Amino acid sequence: MTFIDILYRKQDGVADLTINRPEVYNAIRGQTTDEMAVALKDAASDETVRVVIISGTGPNAFCSGRDQSEDPTTEKYSGSSEDSTFELIRNMPQLVIAMVDGFAIGSGNIMAYMCDFTVASTRSTFGQTGPRVGSPATGWEIGYLANVIGQKRAREMWMLTQQYSAQKALELGLVNSVVPHNQLKEEVDRYCNLIKNNSPVILQLEKLTFNEIGAFSKDKQIPAKQFIPNYAASEEATERRLAFLERRPIDPSKNLPFIKIESSDRS
Repeated sequence: MTFIDILYRKQDGVADLTINRPEVYNAIRGQTTDEMAVALKDAASDETVRVVIISGTGPNAFCSGRDQSEDPTTEKYSGSSEDSTFELIRNMPQLVIAMVDGFAIGSGNIMAYMCDFTVASTRSTFGQTGPRVGSPATGWEIGYLANVIGQKRAREMWMLTQQYSAQKALELGLVNSVVPHNQLKEEVDRYCNLIKNNSPVILQLEKLTFNEIGAFSKDKQIPAKQFIPNYAASEEATERRLAFLERRPIDPSKNLPFIKIESSDRS
């Protein structure tokens, strides 16, 4: 496969996957996630690979989330691959490091906290935008953040859609290490060397154990698909996406009403 949206190479036991759309702050579209799935599956099946590094072409962003200029009801937005990038990151036997330099927003933030380690530069910024831009992100990937930084902080990050500096992210436990941007690669290399010095199979089993603890709600039906399966085509989703693109206030009259949910619906 010829990659257009990513750069991918393997060397010295390390697979480097770089989102290469700097003109849109490395926002991801369907083609991006399709290509990432191919690269991640290749790395997972290669026994010479000990570590996978995910990064973005700098200097502005690791990944700024889904490309909101794409129509969310189309394949161009969501991609054609049946493989979830987040699932591949969590299920591959190798450890995965997010090397964050710049914005890690929306899907970019999820990708960073789904990785086994997150190493960031001091100029990095983290946050979620879903409820503000009309992206119905729900499901275990959202709830998993509570395992990383706790229920209160996870709800704050997801529901208030604020942005956090790298230092604040370190204090929250969202990242493992923060260094100046000119030392970022050196710090990630230090993590790689520590990983490569340890038993690959034991690290794999430890990763499985941590994943099992963090996936208690994984088999539940995704709330957005259960209660508002056509949200992407709704007036609210369209209004919020356009308001974001046009940098204008949102028209609250387009908001959908609360859903009436019985306790048995989520049992």
